[in-house]
Amino acid sequence: MDDINFLKNKKVIVFDLDGTIVNLTADWPTLKNILKKRYIELYGDSCEFWSISGCLSEIVNKNDEQELLNFFDIIRTYEMKHIQDTTPIEEIIYFIKHKEQFGVKGETKLAILSLNTRRTIKKSLELVGIEDFFDLVIGREDVRSWKPNPEGLIMIKNHFNLQKQEMVFFGDLENDIETGKNAEIDVYFIDVLIDLVKRKIN
Repeated sequence: MDDINFLKNKKVIVFDLDGTIVNLTADWPTLKNILKKRYIELYGDSCEFWSISGCLSEIVNKNDEQELLNFFDIIRTYEMKHIQDTTPIEEIIYFIKHKEQFGVKGETKLAILSLNTRRTIKKSLELVGIEDFFDLVIGREDVRSWKPNPEGLIMIKNHFNLQKQEMVFFGDLENDIETGKNAEIDVYFIDVLIDLVKRKIN
């Protein structure tokens, strides 16, 4: 996208985390297996484990809030295991620190909607030196319906008292794109922003 004006009237820019602002190094397949094993031991059957969120949704459906919190603890511990290996996506770090160069108003807020846990998000931002640039963080623990369900984006919209057209969401996966569409807000792959930054600073 050549025109940076698509950002100028946005009051809040929302980012995913992993693969969008930073790259985490957690072994997600192993974590899935750990959670799947626990689920089977607890409930005697196997959840439809197409994703971590899918299994958590099964626990929500069982109204087992305490076990949901236990699963969050396991996920958080696993995510934090190699958190020091987090690497920044440099173009996005540059954008966050210099957003006015890209037609974004100085008062425009930044937020995160991620399937990572809140502690992981905040530590990742700290490690790459941008923890103070974000006004709102919505992590896995903060919702009970996960992407591509729009609950998290709706929470952000309501928090800032926005109209849908005043928000934009960036992510790296089709799941993120579907989330934005389900929330009826503008949504783009992060590559759009990366390319914009490269053209601006090169």
